[in-house]
Amino acid sequence: MKRNTLLSAFAAAVLFGSAAHAQLYTDTSKSEKQPASQTATDSRTPAITERTDASLDTLRRIDPSDSEVIRLHETGESGSMLLEIGGFGLTLGRSYEARTWDKLKKRRFALTVASDIELGFTSLTGVKYGHHHEGTPDFLDQTLSSSFHFGFTPIGILMRAGKKNHSHFQLGMQYSVDNIRLSNPTYTVRNADRLLVPVALDEPAKKSKLRYTTLGLVLRYNWRPVDKLRISVSTHYDFLMNSYAITKKPKEKTTLSGFAPFRFGVGTSISYRYVGFFVRYSPSSLFRSSSGLEAQTLSYGFTLHF
Repeated sequence: MKRNTLLSAFAAAVLFGSAAHAQLYTDTSKSEKQPASQTATDSRTPAITERTDASLDTLRRIDPSDSEVIRLHETGESGSMLLEIGGFGLTLGRSYEARTWDKLKKRRFALTVASDIELGFTSLTGVKYGHHHEGTPDFLDQTLSSSFHFGFTPIGILMRAGKKNHSHFQLGMQYSVDNIRLSNPTYTVRNADRLLVPVALDEPAKKSKLRYTTLGLVLRYNWRPVDKLRISVSTHYDFLMNSYAITKKPKEKTTLSGFAPFRFGVGTSISYRYVGFFVRYSPSSLFRSSSGLEAQTLSYGFTLHF
């Protein structure tokens, strides 16, 4: 009996230190002596006070039960258990975060901010020069390792597609910046009437590139076959914001008007947790037909989603 008392005191002290937000309730007075049969019933099923949201876990003094030092049994409340140690009862409830997540799962729509960040490279494919460029060098040849792509979805709406929360549709804005690093630094690109033509520099530049920025809409379908794994397919509708020919050393930035004002694209990505890979292809030409040039773009790299 003395040994059980010492174990009870030690277990109660450990519980007080680990459950800092638990509340201690002690009986200030004992009820009148009850019959032996009623006392046995009470020891098997100790009375449990009602809990509120503010007291998820409670620690209180209860009457000794049988000769067992530690017992764990259900309280009758959803998701709650009672851990009984040497006359003390610790009610274990679900956390506020868990209950909030359950509520979010039930919502059909949700707002996303700064999601699906893309970091990678952009490659020109299917490059064709018009008859106006006969005799000119292939000035759209690029250095792929320096042709960077950046994009993200600043804001969007997420809609649950199934009851099990395994698939979603996402409609949002897509902002992208692409740099095409020209492999020949002795040339840049300029407008001649409506054409885009190469222009030789007085001296080779350290960098010669094309840069264009787009803002449009993206529609994604996200599927989670297993926990933490996400597979996405998407369609992109991009509108041109600006386009430049840029050289560094000497530094010069010139606006170009031969880029297509609207483009359509498709993409896919696969990610685990928050990191993955993406591929994005636009079958429509990067340039206007009147520019004398034709090229499609393929972007790929890493993606981060939140």
